[in-house]
Amino acid sequence: MTKKAALVLLAAAFVLPARADDRPAVAQPYAPRLADIMGATQLRHFKLWYAGTEKNWPLATYELSQIRESFGDAMTYYPGLPISDMTTLAKPSAAIEAAINAKDSTRFAAAFRSLTAGCNDCHRAQGMGFIKIKVPNASPFSNQVFAPNLPIRNAD
Repeated sequence: MTKKAALVLLAAAFVLPARADDRPAVAQPYAPRLADIMGATQLRHFKLWYAGTEKNWPLATYELSQIRESFGDAMTYYPGLPISDMTTLAKPSAAIEAAINAKDSTRFAAAFRSLTAGCNDCHRAQGMGFIKIKVPNASPFSNQVFAPNLPIRNAD
């Protein structure tokens, strides 16, 4: 090999990347997993129930809005989901909102059961019927006060 050829190879080694892996990666936009969106929604479902049963209507309003946003996120990030399955939850959601606005615990409970049934209908329609949601009967949140205007007592 001549000196000239060796210099050309050496120059090429400095100019070209050593491996394709050295090229900067193109950042992919973040998209939460559908299971993560639904897991967060399940927690909101629980909190909505307890807020309603404790007549903490501002908290119930907040949790309902968070559930609606989660459904919107699911449809945005996963456009392949049949929107009809998700929009069937609009009617029970509106009924919950009306019950909250009326501060009517009986209507709230009925609308909440309808929402819960809608969740399970959607899961079945997606072939995920093994994910069964129910009306909560115990709180996993010992660190949150659900009753309105209740003083916070910290354990010492």
